[in-house]
Amino acid sequence: MSSTITKKAGKGRTDGVISELATYFTIKPGHEEECAAACQRMCDALAMGDMADTIKTGLRDTRHVIFDNGTRLLWATTFETEWDPYIDDAFLTVGFEHFVDWMQHTEEWDTKIAPWIEKSGGLESLTGDKTREGFEEHILANMAGMKQILQDGQQQAAAYWNPVSSLTMPEIAKAHRINAAFQEVLDNPAAEEALQHPALQPLLAQAAS
Repeated sequence: MSSTITKKAGKGRTDGVISELATYFTIKPGHEEECAAACQRMCDALAMGDMADTIKTGLRDTRHVIFDNGTRLLWATTFETEWDPYIDDAFLTVGFEHFVDWMQHTEEWDTKIAPWIEKSGGLESLTGDKTREGFEEHILANMAGMKQILQDGQQQAAAYWNPVSSLTMPEIAKAHRINAAFQEVLDNPAAEEALQHPALQPLLAQAAS
């Protein structure tokens, strides 16, 4: 099945503001456990990172799936921004070292990724202190090669649907904060009289639903 490459999703499908990316790798023989551990470390780094920074990348979710008796790896992720800035921000915000951690256990590392790294100035130039002068510019100037590697292994979903595809993560996060604040108001006896005002009845109706 051929896939049209779009500005929003690369080869992936889009539902509302969300696009899906599913790209496949071949795991080096005997590297299944090391690869799985590295994938978990990347998710741990995301979980421990600044959530506001992560949301800015457009990330909705990410997962790694090892299948075919430990020989194949799927990296699947969904995102809200366009393909190019999403991949750029993922490598800048998460850190390329976390991608290196699991990518080095794939066959694509030797055939495609390592040659791209060498051509881009070496691993040290792509990892380390993100605040050093010229670091971000260097990453962005060399990301086209990595994006091509990802698209080479990308397969479009046969179908894709997300039940909250009309909402962005900033909107969802804001709604959560507003709901938490409103629940505090509802629990405050001093607010009882103010909440009787007719203008607030729609809010009370939502709280009761």
